[in-house]
Amino acid sequence: MVFCNIKNPPEYSTEIRKWDRETLADGQEMAVEIEQLFNNTFYNKMVQEQHEQLIEISIPASGWSNTAPYSQRVAVAGIKATENPVLSTCTPKNLEPATVKLRRKMTGMITDGETEDGYVTFYCGEKKPTEDFCVYLRGVSANG
Repeated sequence: MVFCNIKNPPEYSTEIRKWDRETLADGQEMAVEIEQLFNNTFYNKMVQEQHEQLIEISIPASGWSNTAPYSQRVAVAGIKATENPVLSTCTPKNLEPATVKLRRKMTGMITDGETEDGYVTFYCGEKKPTEDFCVYLRGVSANG
């Protein structure tokens, strides 16, 4: 028995031939489209899993600019300029209550962000964070 060839890593294709009543049905020819559809499914699964992963980013207090809007450019492996990740507070369950409060406060100061290949620039429009803290990013496709 011959199985479909799933590429590793899977590849996405927008070129799938449409079959109709006039198409000569041939198993080998039909397998080309079936393999493309399977590869699309596996590609979408891979991308979805990557987007669900949380990436922890450390943001040092010393890295902020001196004038508002305060900014800091942080290296993020695998991020692309076209991505728009979701930011959330990094508060694992084992943190002390004071650390949770501090991280929530510092993360709340972030008012905007921009991505470029390999970097995220965080902005704080009102106040500059005064402590080191971590955040989570979700939606970085090339990380994993």
